[in-house]
Amino acid sequence: MKILPAALAIGMLGLAACSTQTNDTSSSASGDPVKSEKPATTAADGLKAVVINGALPYSTKNGDAWSGLAVDVLKAIQKEQSSDSASTELSFQEVSSVSEAQEALASGTANIVCGIGFSWERSKKINYTLPFAVGGMRLLTTADVDGTPESMKGKEIGVITGTIPAKLVASQLPETVVQDFASPDEALAALKDGQIDTIAGGALWSKANMATIPGSRMVPDRPYGRSGIGCAVTHGNDGLLASGNLAIGQLLQGYVDGDEESTRIINASIGPDSPVGLEAETIATYYNSVLGTVTGVGKDE
Repeated sequence: MKILPAALAIGMLGLAACSTQTNDTSSSASGDPVKSEKPATTAADGLKAVVINGALPYSTKNGDAWSGLAVDVLKAIQKEQSSDSASTELSFQEVSSVSEAQEALASGTANIVCGIGFSWERSKKINYTLPFAVGGMRLLTTADVDGTPESMKGKEIGVITGTIPAKLVASQLPETVVQDFASPDEALAALKDGQIDTIAGGALWSKANMATIPGSRMVPDRPYGRSGIGCAVTHGNDGLLASGNLAIGQLLQGYVDGDEESTRIINASIGPDSPVGLEAETIATYYNSVLGTVTGVGKDE
């Protein structure tokens, strides 16, 4: 299915309009409402992105350079905004934990985060873009477990505080013993050192890191709580939301159409060329469903 550029743009604008919020609260990554400490930044302020190191396949830092799917999406949004003005600056605000990311968005020192899972509770308080990946919780483990509630009874699971997987462990695996970690790096270090033998994370994050943990595997076969992965912006940033949707829509459409640059970006992070190793056909099928839902353009149009 090929989406016409005009139809895609109309769909993106419609999505932005439907996502507009008028209240003056923002949301933490845990879904709790927090009062904005200062007015929300706008597109004119540039892209002030929150990033966490080691959050594969979305963001990781090598020296002074950031890479990953979320970073590439942010650069695409920057390019889209720059087409409407002289230039748009993209800056990264590194945080070491989910709670620090919450504070950055709530205070207005940052205005966008990418690589974030959708939740209905948070959607009441922050605005989401189109998804560019799909996630859910899986367990990265070196133990002889299958990830079902029965096999995890009384077992210890590491979680990253304030994340959707942490909430899913509490609701879906209530009889486990939870050990909290502030960041993905801390959780992985504990798993590598044998301090813990199971951690709960996003499905793509777990797959991206599996090769770094000898003898590890992912369970269960089907993730808990599947959800779209996209970007989120603070309230009052309707222009930034629209730019984000259009940039992501064009990236997804480019992949479906076989565009060389779009294919390189996606495959390097989650496709056949990456540790995640998703098949190109699987990715294209998902992107087609996202584009078709938003634009309402059928295969014959």
